[in-house]
Amino acid sequence: MKIVTICHAGTIRSVAMAYVLKHLGHDALAVSHKWNSPETIQMLCKWADKIIPMTTDFREYVPEDFRSKILDADVGIDKWANPLHPELMEACIAIAEHHGLASVNSSLTDR
Repeated sequence: MKIVTICHAGTIRSVAMAYVLKHLGHDALAVSHKWNSPETIQMLCKWADKIIPMTTDFREYVPEDFRSKILDADVGIDKWANPLHPELMEACIAIAEHHGLASVNSSLTDR
């Protein structure tokens, strides 16, 4: 599945989610609502099958025509400063599982 993840700068939360999704076999891209142009966000949202804004506030950066593709996630503000922080990775795995994006046999979901 093609999935776009959106956060503020596109370097921590959305990267963590894209990392998890890639390891689960999805084609995932992280996007910054601050640094990517509205035209780029529009193009990527059109490309995507699903869109995961990493907080509920980031839903507003998804063009209206594509909001039906949104999968809800809310990891809150960036308190990790590292996309591979174990707590953030666990939150992203839980989001993937919640939305049925995780394989039962995936090593990322083994706890």
